[in-house]
Amino acid sequence: MLTPLKIKALKPKDKVYMAPDIPGLYLRVWPTGKKVWIISKSLGGKRIVKQLGQWPALQISEARELLQGYVEQGKTSDDDDFTFGGIYKSWLELKKTQIKNWDDVDKRVTKYLLPDFGSKPLAGITPPEFIKVLQDKIASRGKFETVKRVCGYIKEIEVFAVNSGRVSSLRFQGIDKVFPKSLSRMKHRPSIEPSQLPDALQKLRAAAIAAPGTWDAVLIGFFTLLRPVEYCMMEWGWIDTVTKVVTVPAEAMKMKRPHLVPITPQLMTVLERRPKVNQYVLASPGVKGGHLTTASAELFFRRHGLRDILVPHGIRAIGRTWMAENGIDDKVAELCIAHSVGTQTVQAYDRADLLEQRREAMQRWCSFVEGCLKN
Repeated sequence: MLTPLKIKALKPKDKVYMAPDIPGLYLRVWPTGKKVWIISKSLGGKRIVKQLGQWPALQISEARELLQGYVEQGKTSDDDDFTFGGIYKSWLELKKTQIKNWDDVDKRVTKYLLPDFGSKPLAGITPPEFIKVLQDKIASRGKFETVKRVCGYIKEIEVFAVNSGRVSSLRFQGIDKVFPKSLSRMKHRPSIEPSQLPDALQKLRAAAIAAPGTWDAVLIGFFTLLRPVEYCMMEWGWIDTVTKVVTVPAEAMKMKRPHLVPITPQLMTVLERRPKVNQYVLASPGVKGGHLTTASAELFFRRHGLRDILVPHGIRAIGRTWMAENGIDDKVAELCIAHSVGTQTVQAYDRADLLEQRREAMQRWCSFVEGCLKN
């Protein structure tokens, strides 16, 4: 059994080691000198591994009481706090509160990492092991952007693990550096210059008769500069025709912040002709109660002469480029496309949405688009 004197005498080593106390209770000693109480015990046919707290903040008697509480109450857990899978699960719960597309993150980690590393302690995984899996499963198939994203997830999960006391040091922060530089470059979505917009819109407009709903989605994309997933799920309840503003709630935005979109006359014209089938402005023609999908808009672009030239998300790049070329203030332009402006500190103190300046900028942009439609 451990005593305060014995604990003080435990010296850090090159690797983490465990000092046993009573059966099922250990003091994990890190190379940094940190000492953390750990339960590792079979209960009800299942082994639980739980981090209780750091010594001396958590005294010996308190750690033993916590262990006894687990034993008496028969508490069990399938989640090993120190495996890659267990740490990932905790990290993902935090990620869900920060970003909208967390399910995309989960799909990639579940597909590429959990089968090989889910049950392994993160501290026991080496960078070469991660790199081999990334090479064999992703890079070898030319999925360069996916390699970059998954490397980013690994690095974030490791930082989370260090900050939450699961591992003692960072080892994976340079994991993407072993891949060719081209893998770390952002692959931009296909787009065009503002000067090319009249020709592109004429190609799409020619097909509008066969797909009026998708054509309206394209126009809403141009007249709001929202991301496709954001305008496809636009609801009638977000629209205020009195103040002439569309209020997109935080949960519908990529960065989990509410966003105001000025309603220009061009946007109003599209909204007024949309049938009110359900709660969505762009109601799905095939799914009752659903909304148009981004895949429909992408297919519309590909089928009508814009394959590898322009995608729905590229509309935002056209709008931002046009604003830069036409003297729109950078901050106003960035806010028009719902980008963050400045550091986190700046964002915390400067919360102005510059709605009226954005209203003017969006009106100029929408008039330009309208002119391209008439050419």
